[in-house]
Amino acid sequence: MSKFTVILAILFSLLLATEAVCETFTFTIPDPYLYHQEDEKKEPVLLYVTGTGNVKAFPEQVVISAYIYTKDKKASVGFEENQFKMSRLMSMLLSRGIPKKNIATESLSIDTIYKKDSTKVDYFSVYRSIKIFQDDLDVISPILDALIDAEIEDIGSIQFVVKNLEEKYREALQKAAEDCRNTAEMLATSMGARIVDLQSMSYDYGGYDYRAMERSVSGEIYGGLTDYSQMIVPREVTTTVNVYATYEIVYVGSGTF
Repeated sequence: MSKFTVILAILFSLLLATEAVCETFTFTIPDPYLYHQEDEKKEPVLLYVTGTGNVKAFPEQVVISAYIYTKDKKASVGFEENQFKMSRLMSMLLSRGIPKKNIATESLSIDTIYKKDSTKVDYFSVYRSIKIFQDDLDVISPILDALIDAEIEDIGSIQFVVKNLEEKYREALQKAAEDCRNTAEMLATSMGARIVDLQSMSYDYGGYDYRAMERSVSGEIYGGLTDYSQMIVPREVTTTVNVYATYEIVYVGSGTF
């Protein structure tokens, strides 16, 4: 084989290798139009709105809480004395037309009280929490009279209850949702826009007016005030629900802002 033939063979091999390498590379030419579209893409315009729903209701039941406290060196004696006071109160309530099913012991505890700086027992305390329920709101005074006549030292509070409170909450929630939508539509219209989508919605219970539902009466009663009709007057209460919504809006003219 001549020297010229060898050189041709080498050059041919180099040429084949160069073509193989070139075939492994792929070039993509960017499309300026696509990049232009990405740059012009905008975030949606959002409108944040709060709606409130209020429903008024009048209490349908009164709940009176009271506490019977006794103590003695012997736990059994303290308990028996507590039971005696409870039985006497039950009799006085029944005599005033309060049915037995409306009187309930909520809790009963017997605690050991030790002497100061000592492990020796001083006495046992018996503490009973009771509740009296009454649907007739005009029959509050007889209950308080019975508590005082039974020498119940601690009258806690009088609470006025709306029985169908969950129903009131649902009604208030519906009103809040409607208020939220109406407010969003009004704001969007004033901006020359329209609502195209509801992004999110949440709600919370604003609760009800506890000040109208409950009050402490022990100090006023034992302070000498006996005209309960003037002291205890149930009031109308308001149930409140708040709704929070996020709407997507677009400008009516061109669809964008």
